Amino acid sequence: MHTELNVDLEYTNLHDENAALVWIPPIEDFPPEMRQNVTDQSRFLRLCDIAGLPIGHVPRGLAGAFRTIIALEGKITALATGEPCPSFAPWPAPEATGGGVVIPCDYIIACAENDFNIISDAIDSMPEKEAMKIQKM
Repeated sequence: MHTELNVDLEYTNLHDENAALVWIPPIEDFPPEMRQNVTDQSRFLRLCDIAGLPIGHVPRGLAGAFRTIIALEGKITALATGEPCPSFAPWPAPEATGGGVVIPCDYIIACAENDFNIISDAIDSMPEKEAMKIQKM
């Protein structure tokens, strides 16, 4: 089962006014038989413990574009494509702060046709653009 994770703005971030968070859906969105599944063996966290909570931040280079898309009433979700792992080149960029854990994912962006350039331009201006690809569907 693939779960789409919601992306929304982080309104209280004092360090980045464009910060966006990726959220685990509420527990009601999962089948009852999955709600007790262990998601982190080392801390024995279950799905019901983390449902409805943020799981991480969107890369800074995309967050501003995502803020614009959301303000234009677009919708953004993330679909994890791999297991969490330590950050790796090109994240964070040499001049940037941050790092930590990266969750490889695909972002699914529902926006108006003319809003597509907002995302393309954001990726083109990112130092880590070589690690990203955009696919229009």
